[in-house]
Amino acid sequence: MNSNLSPPVIREKKPWLVFGSLFIWFILVIIIIWPWIHQIDPIQGYFTYFAHLSAAIWWIVLFWTLHNLVFQFLALFNKPATSSLDFNSLPSVAILYATCDDFNSECCLSCLNQDYSNYRILICDDSSPKSAYMNTIDNFCNEHLKKSGAHIRRPDTRGFKAGNLNHAIRENVIEDWILLVDADQFLPKDYLSKLIKSLPPEQIDLAFVQTSHEPVLDKSNPFQATMSQEIKLFFSRDLILRQTYGFMPILGHGTLINKKSWEKVKGFPEVVSEDFAFALRIAGIKQKGFYTENTFAYENYPVDFGGFMIRIKKFSGGTAELFRREILRFLSSSASFTEKWDLLMQLGWYFLMPAIVLNGYLSAYVVHTLWVENIPYLHPVLPYLYTLIFVNLFSVNLSVMRNFSSALKFYFWSTAIYTSALPLAGLSFLKHLFIKPTFERTPKNSEKTSINIIDKTIMLCLGILAIVLAFHWFSPFSPILIGQGIAYISYPFYNWIDNTKLKGIIGRCLVCLPGLFMLIGLIATWIWGRF
Repeated sequence: MNSNLSPPVIREKKPWLVFGSLFIWFILVIIIIWPWIHQIDPIQGYFTYFAHLSAAIWWIVLFWTLHNLVFQFLALFNKPATSSLDFNSLPSVAILYATCDDFNSECCLSCLNQDYSNYRILICDDSSPKSAYMNTIDNFCNEHLKKSGAHIRRPDTRGFKAGNLNHAIRENVIEDWILLVDADQFLPKDYLSKLIKSLPPEQIDLAFVQTSHEPVLDKSNPFQATMSQEIKLFFSRDLILRQTYGFMPILGHGTLINKKSWEKVKGFPEVVSEDFAFALRIAGIKQKGFYTENTFAYENYPVDFGGFMIRIKKFSGGTAELFRREILRFLSSSASFTEKWDLLMQLGWYFLMPAIVLNGYLSAYVVHTLWVENIPYLHPVLPYLYTLIFVNLFSVNLSVMRNFSSALKFYFWSTAIYTSALPLAGLSFLKHLFIKPTFERTPKNSEKTSINIIDKTIMLCLGILAIVLAFHWFSPFSPILIGQGIAYISYPFYNWIDNTKLKGIIGRCLVCLPGLFMLIGLIATWIWGRF
């Protein structure tokens, strides 16, 4: 292999970024939370315990936010690595196109039409015999596949997507590298050739290469066009520094896997989040993951709010399963402290979901009591701190979006969508800490998803309770709880956002209200905290 301009060599993880956020948080605890605790201690009864619990949850949320914000903010100053590696012989690649009742012929053709010479495509088909997709895939293979690949069906669907991939690799893959592709992922013609050229020159411990992604916007509806900006945000801000300073995950698609590494960890763990589980085992044996932001594919965001909820509940349940089955093994492995800590911070969001829901109500009670007693709930520094965090988060969003109005719209929509998702996603996480989750496919190909009556009822009750308590426990915190309540009540209406008629107008109006009330609450607590 001759290198004209080599990409960065993969080395040991650098811990200073992780320790930096830990240090900042520790200093904030010393100068803010410790004095605040002492002024609450003289208050007797159960209120003291509630106040301490509420503060503890907020400070854990602040800790998680600081950790991830440091990665996002410093990514603004990262200079993308460029590379152009020349190979004497091109590595062989098997493209695994995994599908389960979601085949997309256009996306599959993009895998077939690569300008790279040494590859095959394997269509790993877990589609149900009762669906129309099986015939569609058969017809596609007869027309296009011929000698350039293989069509694989296994006798059962055990092990979800992981079982599908393991079966295909074990029985059919003879290539050196394996490219994982989702059914709705579109590859540019030069994707594979650019990806191979981006391989780092030192590949002894290289287990996988994760590529970047861009959202598909040309055929998107209003929901997809706005919310899909988080794809760019994640790949260009959240992920980019983790190769060097944290835990490098696998995202399950757009990932090049070293077959020898797959063999060393005995395949993908047959769990719902097989991608994260595989990355955990790879890090546990001191092998490395590499991220290339210069090679990207296109992916679709869930077509509507219902599809989004299926995906986030699947992520929550899958993460709970990881904590049951994989985390202790990883924490006791040879992975570095930096990787272990950052992994906990990445997955910690799912632990925080139920806590944030609870703390909305709990904080309203605590702040109201302190408001009535004329005791300052906030340290004078805290309002400035939360304002600074908000401004930095908005700046990060603005850096990857077209203009200020796009970033502002994304703030309002993402605030409403994720706030409304918290209770049910958090419940899914808690449930699957004890019960094995099942793999539920995220709807694709413009499939609409209805919201069931049980979820609607739960969210309506939570929303009404939040708004009633916001007025009953009136304080500067009340607008925040009102915003939370509106997001809960609006849960079924967010599925209307992409509608072109009156329902769409209602949905798009409701999606702006939670973020507006959150800003009002931030301003109210900021003014109160200052005085």
